[in-house]
Amino acid sequence: MTTSVTFQALNAAEAPTDLLRALKELKNAVIGNTWKKVEYVGDEALLRFLLGLLVPPAAGDDLSVDLVAETAVIIGALGSAGSLTLRPLLAARVPDKILAVIRALPPSPGQSLHPGARRMLPPLLRALRNVLGATADAVWGHMWGVGAEQKVVGTGLVGEDIITPARVGPKGNVAAWKAEASAALVLVFEPHNYTAILSLLDACPDPVVLLPLYQLLARLIQLPSHREALGLHSAPGAEADAPPFLTSHLLETIANWFVPGRKPNAKLLEAALDLLGALVKGQPRVAAYIREWSATSPIAAGTDDEPTPFPDVAVFVQLLETGPPGVRIAVAGCLTHVLKAIKSSPPRERSIVSLTNVNLTNLNLLSVIVKLLRTEAVEERVKLCFVLAALVSDDERLQKAAAEQGCPSLLMSMLIQVDADETRGELGHDAASRMREAVLLALSALAFNHEPTRSLIADASPPVLPLVCAALSHPSYGVRAAACCLARALSRTVAIVRTSIVDSGVGEEVVATLRREVARRGTVPVDGPIDADGDQSMDVALEEELGDRTWTVEVAATATICNLVTNFSPLKDKLLGNGGLELLVELTASPHEPLALNALWALKNVTYHAGEPLKAEVMAVLGWDTLRRFLSPETPKALRAQALDMLQNLLDDQTPAQMNKTVDALGLEFVINIVADSIRPTADVDLDLCEPGLYILSHLALGSNEIRSEITTRVELLESLSSTLNVPYDEVRIPALRALRHLVESNSRRRPRQPIVDLLQPYQLKTRVQELADSDTSVTVRSGAVSLLQLLERARG
Repeated sequence: MTTSVTFQALNAAEAPTDLLRALKELKNAVIGNTWKKVEYVGDEALLRFLLGLLVPPAAGDDLSVDLVAETAVIIGALGSAGSLTLRPLLAARVPDKILAVIRALPPSPGQSLHPGARRMLPPLLRALRNVLGATADAVWGHMWGVGAEQKVVGTGLVGEDIITPARVGPKGNVAAWKAEASAALVLVFEPHNYTAILSLLDACPDPVVLLPLYQLLARLIQLPSHREALGLHSAPGAEADAPPFLTSHLLETIANWFVPGRKPNAKLLEAALDLLGALVKGQPRVAAYIREWSATSPIAAGTDDEPTPFPDVAVFVQLLETGPPGVRIAVAGCLTHVLKAIKSSPPRERSIVSLTNVNLTNLNLLSVIVKLLRTEAVEERVKLCFVLAALVSDDERLQKAAAEQGCPSLLMSMLIQVDADETRGELGHDAASRMREAVLLALSALAFNHEPTRSLIADASPPVLPLVCAALSHPSYGVRAAACCLARALSRTVAIVRTSIVDSGVGEEVVATLRREVARRGTVPVDGPIDADGDQSMDVALEEELGDRTWTVEVAATATICNLVTNFSPLKDKLLGNGGLELLVELTASPHEPLALNALWALKNVTYHAGEPLKAEVMAVLGWDTLRRFLSPETPKALRAQALDMLQNLLDDQTPAQMNKTVDALGLEFVINIVADSIRPTADVDLDLCEPGLYILSHLALGSNEIRSEITTRVELLESLSSTLNVPYDEVRIPALRALRHLVESNSRRRPRQPIVDLLQPYQLKTRVQELADSDTSVTVRSGAVSLLQLLERARG
């Protein structure tokens, strides 16, 4: 049956019963057949006809209810093909149309949901979940690994490349496509939509409704504002001090997971845990509510009457120890986010015992995850690796504990096994890709702050680094990015950079990966037409067109290169040659700030302790105007901080003549202005700007009389410099003392400059420096204070 014949059959239906029969035939044709899904979704007339059926039926019109339900099943099936069918569905505004029907279904307060609504809601919510879930994967990246790129063959199976993802119209463009996708992802959070959706929790608490609803929200809650709004949102019309509606509902669902005489719904429980974990991620207030929450349950009291309150965390622990594998993993993921959120709260609000009165700590959770990693199947291990990476990230204590439990060795054996199983055909390419990505990410998290784990990976036998090198050119961008992350973690050890990373070829392959990514991006049109006759067409997977995930590999690769271009790296000259320096400069202009930041960071590292010829080479490619732009107050703070660090490096060890050339290139007034702005006293000192600003000032103070004169005539600059001595951070006091000493001390005779000493007299430097010399806890601060004090003592008065 061709697509046109399908549309004609639907369009020619004379009676609703005929139309329903034709819809059932279409449903049977697309379910399980990826080829048909891509073919049918590309038929604009057919898609338009189907969406015309998505209208709220009149009360009591059972046949119309069946038409809407069947149509929703078809749309859900089309959306289940992910990126292959996504563009036409978003272009046709499918999520808007589904939400419009859902909004019309919840009953008025005090009324029950009519039976027709109960039949329509499950397929409508599943369709919305499928379409918006695929959109989230395209824009934000896949939750549990990217996997192999989907390409369709005539059998309807995923395999070799026969057809490409369905496109929309000849005049589409990437910019419009990105806008459609981004707009679709926030539709659910518009007040009239999320009010209707949340009302279903009470109006229709049926598992077939709750399951896709939980899954939908868990996938879409990405922004902190969404998490806080939904996590702490009270029910419509509730009192101001009413408990958070959705969070309380989920905790009740989890607390009452087991009802005597009824089989537990593991899928629903898993979805509830995933949603609760998504809500609490990075939200200390939501975590505090979970920690303090208690429910009433007959299970807690041990009787069917007189239920007593009990800490809900006890249920988490029980599920973690005895639940089905999928539930145990969901519990681990949820508790990881809860514990991380508690850790991010102010110290006075943290509990010594991590969760209520239950002895559940990060270490307990780590032990469970490692145990599960040893016993579960591939799909479960993939998720566990992602949860493990989230749990141990930036926590050296946990990384050490994981090493003591043999976790890095276990993961390395899994990585080796994946290659062997995939080669023998015992593991499919998709599962192997996601497993490889997950293991590499987990290893990078375990090695990031723990040097013994880095050495273990670098010296492993059989060797692991050749697998990392191969992963850097893997077809899946998730695997490439994960390999870059592990290379970055390993490069934090100087000895490994000088030996293993060089010998294995990982360092050079990281740069080659970055070059390939930049070259690939050069083939993708940014705003021009796509798929038009005679115009440039896209030759990359949909996942690599959209959102921040588009830049994942480049960001990860440049972060690694930051460690490979330092002055101790034997790869530095090789990486900068052959256009490497030009590539980094090009990336500083990236519209994606994290990529521009990493590129600028790498250039900063290149100039650290560099000779004047290399500094001149860097600035010849970067340009002084570009550096001025990065140093300007209008630039985002993260980029500006790196630019200040870079200027500090450029001025380091320069002669007065060389310094004059640097300052003249930027403009003396401009340089003094940016220094004054960076060290200006504020209620909350910004160390990222203040520290390099003070080091720049200390370098400038060693320059020509003209530069020093410009410094000393700026009263506000001297006041700011004086104020920095009161800042309770060594990172500020040390360069402040150095800057004052360089201002006061004569370059040639090491004698105090009396006019400058007299100029600084009103700031009572001697008394304040004496206090630092006598009582500061830092040896470096005391030493700097003593040096400055001795200099001031030699001055008159």
